[in-house]
Amino acid sequence: MSDQTHTPTDLIRALDAIARVQARWLADLEQVTGGEPRFLDAFRRWEETLSLLKVHIHRAEQRLLHYLLVPQAQRPYHDFDHEPPDRRSRFAHWTRRVTGYFDALHIDTAYRRLSVITDPYEEAATADICTDLVALAVLAETTGSALERFAAGGEQAHLEDLAFYHVLNPWKREGLPPLLDVLRWLSALSAERDEL
Repeated sequence: MSDQTHTPTDLIRALDAIARVQARWLADLEQVTGGEPRFLDAFRRWEETLSLLKVHIHRAEQRLLHYLLVPQAQRPYHDFDHEPPDRRSRFAHWTRRVTGYFDALHIDTAYRRLSVITDPYEEAATADICTDLVALAVLAETTGSALERFAAGGEQAHLEDLAFYHVLNPWKREGLPPLLDVLRWLSALSAERDEL
């Protein structure tokens, strides 16, 4: 069989991997912010899971590029009609849970962020890890909702629109900046606590 036959399957598998990792992290986030006292263990799990999510996002992007190499005549395209969950209510939900959890732990959530890390003259800005975690949770729910709907009955003709507009573009545009900051913060906090 040619690579063209396998490419849509590879893309579907890559998107499914994103869906599974997102769902696992959201379930863990929900449980932990309900009052998990062993926060360092939770933060290490989050670092591992979110690192895996980042890898799967890059992998799915590569699979989409391979999929797009299939000639247009062999690749039907239809918009994937999907109404995402209400972001405002999800932001409110996650903000209450995440900020409440960090407040209860008395962990300082402020950190310094560089918008252009390669610029030695860049002034660091103060950011908040709770804001970043909430942004990731809402985005994971939004993209997860689209992936669930596709898994429940989407067609291959929807695949390109689903992958680019409902999963990868939102993650690249909205998700990767806070994801990278969260991973750096989790790593730094773990390293700091290990030194104590």
